[in-house]
Amino acid sequence: MTYSGAASARGRGQRAPLLRRTSATAAAPTPPAPVATPVAAPAAPPAPSLRWTAGRLPPGGALAKGGTAIVHTVRPGETWQSIADAYLELTSVYDALELAKAVVNENLPQSKRGPAAGLEVRIPHVLASAPKSGAAERIGLPKDGVLKGVYVRGSTAGGKGYPALLDRITAHGMNAIVLDVKDYDGPLTYPSKVPLAVEAGATHKPPMRSYARAVRFAHERGVRVIARVSCFNDQLMAKAHPGMAIRGVSGHVYRNGWLDPKNERAQAYAIDLVREAIAAGADEIQLDYVRFPVVGMKNIDFGLDTRKNPNAKVEVITRFVERVHAITRAERVPLSLDVFGVIAFGKDVDIQNLGQDPVELAKHSEFLSAMVYPSHYDDGFMGLEQPGDHPELVGLGVKHMRAAMIERGVDPDKVAQIRPWLQAMRHKSSNYGPGYIQEEIRTGDKAGASGWLLWNPGQVYDVAWRALPKTKAPTLAKAPTLAKAPTLAKAPTLAKAPTLAKAPNEKLTRASLRRRR
Repeated sequence: MTYSGAASARGRGQRAPLLRRTSATAAAPTPPAPVATPVAAPAAPPAPSLRWTAGRLPPGGALAKGGTAIVHTVRPGETWQSIADAYLELTSVYDALELAKAVVNENLPQSKRGPAAGLEVRIPHVLASAPKSGAAERIGLPKDGVLKGVYVRGSTAGGKGYPALLDRITAHGMNAIVLDVKDYDGPLTYPSKVPLAVEAGATHKPPMRSYARAVRFAHERGVRVIARVSCFNDQLMAKAHPGMAIRGVSGHVYRNGWLDPKNERAQAYAIDLVREAIAAGADEIQLDYVRFPVVGMKNIDFGLDTRKNPNAKVEVITRFVERVHAITRAERVPLSLDVFGVIAFGKDVDIQNLGQDPVELAKHSEFLSAMVYPSHYDDGFMGLEQPGDHPELVGLGVKHMRAAMIERGVDPDKVAQIRPWLQAMRHKSSNYGPGYIQEEIRTGDKAGASGWLLWNPGQVYDVAWRALPKTKAPTLAKAPTLAKAPTLAKAPTLAKAPTLAKAPNEKLTRASLRRRR
């Protein structure tokens, strides 16, 4: 046997000499470094199942990839817009045009040819789970019970700018919107299923696709939705069903756009809309025009003997509110009432003419939203030449309402809280500006108000944004809705700011200014 290397040259019986480490001697070979075992990347979470969409997919739609994607096979005549319209309710995108763009981008480069018949396209931004509704969707009041918000019309909520408006609301420290179910003109803001509304044409071309969807997008941002239902001023319904309208002294229909507040069908219609708003997940119900008319009253006949019983109108309105409150309380949804600003000062003649007694109504609701915006008081009110120049009227109105409750033996902290409407428009107010709104808030808080709502029928809130500094919106966890009339903490008082000059570009139509006068 032969061996290679030095050992073989020395023969079998010789031992190899020991090697000494010197600078001239080669170093012993370094053992190889351990090879690092590659760490596997964490597995991507499984795509959510979209099987909740089964039964909701439009023609041409199908689940794909084991139920984790939706694919649509384009049919003849379809457009990107029509495809987006068909799937919008299943996605997290608010506007159909935005979804159409997203569908095109998701399916490039094939989508460059257009929606050719037979083309299979994937639908992006599908919700991971079915949208909630009713009690499951509601956020409820914040811990302190204080809501601060703005009025939003259905046409605004139905536009593509709605999510951006919600973001701006939260950025300025607010947490609520008052969203129309129905305004005084009568058309509904969403495709209602209430039979009378459908039959009367109140659901024709509504500006919002779905009230529940508008609620959901608000809730995703921690914004509560107060559903505003205009009750007895309904021009459309008064024309469609004259039997529900107010009558003149000769028995003829009194064509002023008002339903008879004591008419059973008129009351039932408002209640049906309340139920629908609750089912849509609204956090609060707000009744507006829950009163008798007081303008254009010549030869009108309410069918009430107000000479024998001066409080006859008050009894009609109070009983109706009790009916509604029984429904909202059973669903644990707060009820708020818009009450005329003039009754905040407690004159019997105003209370009896309108049918709104704030002390009685406070026993059957959670909030009274007094319309104490200064511009709507007549010149000379309380000796003021131009009431619209006095934002402190907000605080005076709140103070008087609370004092009236105490005078009649009612603890104002144990019944409905007062959440006033503030003026957020320059109408009849020469000194309107950011400081004006801040003074309304300051005086209302000082008088004992619980939050506030900004009223601008034209939806121009540029001055309000300047009046309310931006703040990081808190993350609001869902909370159970309130028990009857809790004691609510008062909102922090804002420092009084100087009155600033008018802001430009605010335009209000005559029709919009007519609202709620």
